[in-house]
Amino acid sequence: MKKLLLLLILPFALFSQNLQGITGIRDHSYNNQDALKNDQKAVPDLTLGVHLLQNPVDSVINFSYKKIGERELKMDYYGSKTNHNLPALLFIHGGGWRTGDKSQHRELAKSLADKGFRVFLIEYRLSTEALYPAAMLDVHDGLRFLFEQSKKFHVDVNQISVAGFSAGGQMAALLGSTWDETLYGKHSAAFKIHSVIDLDGILAYIHPESGEGDDSKKLSAATQYFGYNKKDGAKIWNEASALNHVSKKDPAVLFINSGVDRMHAGREDFRKKMHDLHIKTRVYTFEKSPHSFLLYAQWMEKVANLMANFMNQDHQILVVDPKGKNTFKTIQKAIEFAKSGNEIFIKNGLYQEKLFIDSTKAFLKIRGESRNKVVVKFAQARDMWRCSNPDDYGAGTLNIKGHDIQIESITFINDYGLLNKEDKVIPCLNESGKELVTTVQKYALPREKGEKEGEKIVRADGHQFAMRSMPGATRLAFENCTFVSGGGDTVSPWDVEKGLYYFKNCSFEGHVDMYCPRGNALAENCEFICHNMSAAIWHDGSAKEGDRSIIKNSSFRGDKGYKLGRYHREAQIYLLGCTFDENMADAPIYQSGDRKLQWGHRIFFNGNKGAVTDWLKDNTNLKAEEVSFKTFFGENWMFY
Repeated sequence: MKKLLLLLILPFALFSQNLQGITGIRDHSYNNQDALKNDQKAVPDLTLGVHLLQNPVDSVINFSYKKIGERELKMDYYGSKTNHNLPALLFIHGGGWRTGDKSQHRELAKSLADKGFRVFLIEYRLSTEALYPAAMLDVHDGLRFLFEQSKKFHVDVNQISVAGFSAGGQMAALLGSTWDETLYGKHSAAFKIHSVIDLDGILAYIHPESGEGDDSKKLSAATQYFGYNKKDGAKIWNEASALNHVSKKDPAVLFINSGVDRMHAGREDFRKKMHDLHIKTRVYTFEKSPHSFLLYAQWMEKVANLMANFMNQDHQILVVDPKGKNTFKTIQKAIEFAKSGNEIFIKNGLYQEKLFIDSTKAFLKIRGESRNKVVVKFAQARDMWRCSNPDDYGAGTLNIKGHDIQIESITFINDYGLLNKEDKVIPCLNESGKELVTTVQKYALPREKGEKEGEKIVRADGHQFAMRSMPGATRLAFENCTFVSGGGDTVSPWDVEKGLYYFKNCSFEGHVDMYCPRGNALAENCEFICHNMSAAIWHDGSAKEGDRSIIKNSSFRGDKGYKLGRYHREAQIYLLGCTFDENMADAPIYQSGDRKLQWGHRIFFNGNKGAVTDWLKDNTNLKAEEVSFKTFFGENWMFY
C-alpha cells in the first residue's frame, strides 16, 4: 500500500513548482549602466538617453498603489503641471521577469510627459519574490488603480495606454489581450485600454521563434518566472502567452522592436489574428539596434515620438457599407470623418466615386473586404481636369495628399479610356499645356500635334490616373490592390524629394508609363500588364543619387511589341527575379528627351527569366532575396 501511494505521489512531485529561486530580495543586476557597458562592446559610441524638459512637469517618486502583507508596491509619476485631463501611460519595466527596476525608464517618462502624457512607471513582484502569476496580478491592479484614481491625477479615462519593454513588453501585450477576461482580476467593464505598446517583448513562450526554455546551461528566465520548465509547465506557459488570448475586444497594438529577432517571438502570428478581427497593429523596427535600444540616446527620443504618435491616434474601425445600418454610405464620407489612426473597412460593392485623401489625413488604413469585389471606379481624363484646375489633385480615381497611408484589397479603375475610344477637342483656357521649347519633361500638359491656342486634344489613351499622389504624400503602402486605366500613368506616386512607396501583390494595367514612381519605390510580387508600344515603367530619381525603384519577383506581359521602360530624368531602376512574356519588344529601357543626366544610365538586372536578350543579362550582384521592406526603407518608414 505504501509503495502504491509513493507511485501515485511521485508524478505530482515531479511537476511541483520549483520555489528555489525565491530569495525575497529584488534583483537589480539588470540596470542601465551594466546594459550600457555590455552593449558598448558591439557599439562603442552608445550613450544613455537624457531628456531635457521643455515644459513644466510634476513628478512623484515611489508612491504606493498596492500592499501585500508588509510589501508595498510603488509607482513613479511624471506629468504636465496642468489640471486638464490628459492621456496616460502605464509603463512596465523589463529584466527577464526577475530583475530590473522602474527607475530605468525615467528619462523616457520625462520625454513623454513633455509631449502631453501622464506617465506612470510601475514596479511589480519579480520572480525572486513570487512566481507567476504574481507579476501579472500586480500590473493588472496597477492599471485598475489608474482608472479608479483618474480624477486625482487628471487622466483622460478614455485614453489610458499600457506599454512595456522586454519582459515588460510581454506583460503589456498580455495585459491588453486579457483585459476583457478575469484571468488576473476583475475591474469595471467601463475601463477600456486605449492602446498597447510592446517594445521587444515576446508574444508566445512556446513558439518556433522563441528562445525561452533552454535550461541546458542554467535555468532560463521563463523557467524561473513560472517555476516550471517548458515541458512540465506547458499549460501555464501557454496561459501566459498573449498570442493565446487575442479576441475582438482587444486594443490596438504597436510593436517597437530592436534588431534581435528572438525578442519578437509570435509577433506575426499575433498580428494575423488581430488583422482577422479588424484590430489595428503596427510595427517599427530599429534594424541594427541592441535589445536595450530604448535606454540609449541614439534611439530614446525616436521611441518616445513613435509612442506618442500611436497613443494620440484614434484606433476606431469605420465601416463603409451602402446597405448597412450605422455605416458610412460612401468611402469619401468615411475618409472625411476619419481621424489619425483610424482604419476604414469597406464592404464588397461597386463604388463609383472619386476619392480624395487630403493633407490633414495621416496614419490611415483603408481596407477592402475583398480585392476583386471592392471596386472604386471613376472616369477622368487628366487633360480635362487640368484645363480647369491648377494641378493634378483630382485628376485620378484615387488622389492622395496625406502621408502614412495603407491601402489593402481594393481595385481602382479609371475607365475614361475604356469608355471613350476616340480623341476629343475641348476648350482649355488656362493653357497649362502650352508649347515647350525643350523635350525635357516639365510639370505641364503635353501638347499634341495640331493643337490650337485655347484648345486641348484629349487622347483616348492619354494620362489617366487610377492613383495619383501629390508632393508631401509619402510612406504610401498598397497590398493586394489592382490598378487599371485606359490610358497612361495608371499609378503615379509623385514626390521626388521624399517619396517612399511600397507595393506588394498588386496588379498594374494601362498604357505608357503605367507605373511611374518618383523618389524611392519597392514593388514585389506584382503583375504589370502593358497596352502600348512606348514603355511600361518609368522612374524619376533626380533628387538624390541613391533614390531607386526596385521591382522584384514580378511578372510583365502585354500587347505584342510593348517596351519595358523609359525615363526622362535621372532614374535608377532594378529588376530582380522578374519574368517577361514573349510579347515584350527586344528594346532596352531607354532615355526619352534631351536632359543631360547627372549620374548616367542606371538600369540593373539580376535573376530575370523569360526573355533572352543581351540587355537583360545580369549586371548587378543585388539579388531579389536580399531586398525586403526592412532593408529598402529602413528607419525612414515610421511604422507599418
